[in-house]
Amino acid sequence: MFRAVRILFLSFVTGVLACGPGNRDHGTGADAPPAQGDSGTADMSRVYAHSGTTLYRVDTQTLSPVMVGTMAGLGTQSLTDLAIDKSDHMVGITLDKLYAIDAQSGAVTLIKDLSQSAKGFTSLSYIPTDLNDPNSADMLVSANDQGDVYEVDPTTGNATKLGSYGTAGAGKVVSSGDLFGVRGLGIYATVDVGMETGDYLAKIDPTTWKATPIGTGTGFDHIFGLGYWAGRLYGFVDAGAGAGKIILIDQNTGVGTELGSGSQRWYGAGVSTNAPVIQ
Repeated sequence: MFRAVRILFLSFVTGVLACGPGNRDHGTGADAPPAQGDSGTADMSRVYAHSGTTLYRVDTQTLSPVMVGTMAGLGTQSLTDLAIDKSDHMVGITLDKLYAIDAQSGAVTLIKDLSQSAKGFTSLSYIPTDLNDPNSADMLVSANDQGDVYEVDPTTGNATKLGSYGTAGAGKVVSSGDLFGVRGLGIYATVDVGMETGDYLAKIDPTTWKATPIGTGTGFDHIFGLGYWAGRLYGFVDAGAGAGKIILIDQNTGVGTELGSGSQRWYGAGVSTNAPVIQ
């Protein structure tokens, strides 16, 4: 089965439309229409990934990208991450601005310049207020490159500190690229630990927001996007110089396995908070 997944992913990254490399500036709408997978059944995936300026939806049946469109309205900004709530409303963030995103066209609308204290965000996700309650509300959460975690008001852009990733054996834990929260599963993030090289997958405590790194590292760096669907945790890697990788990350060991590479640099990813869970 893994061999089949690898073949599909190689097809995925080979067929991705390339965009200009740009710089990753640590920068609501209805869900995109479902695409038809090879089986003829509707793909209802709510996994999205993006470059600095272009939005894609990932077909999790064929593992092929569906290009939604250019994120017109960013100006000179580059999107660093996006988030989708359980009702499929989407927002995105740059280093210092919060945008609403139309998931059908990719167009963005500025919500607010973020406060000085909230700059430096490198990750964004809607998180269920109760991971075990399917009817609970979602809150918008971001972590920055100092390891601080904030709740962000998606209407005003105001940020309130919730906690921090804390420290691990090798030192301070900070955001390295992304986080996500899915009901019935938990909260996960990619983090840097002290002066160690490479990214870790970490489990995040929903009360204290302390990060617990898993294993000895993913084996990859610059995992700027995380996605999850039906038991698989995907990482989207910016390899620089017009190159990107897609990896599968083991939730128990934290080890990443490369599934394919291509010319698309990935700057971020996001998934609905009620993505299907297979334990």
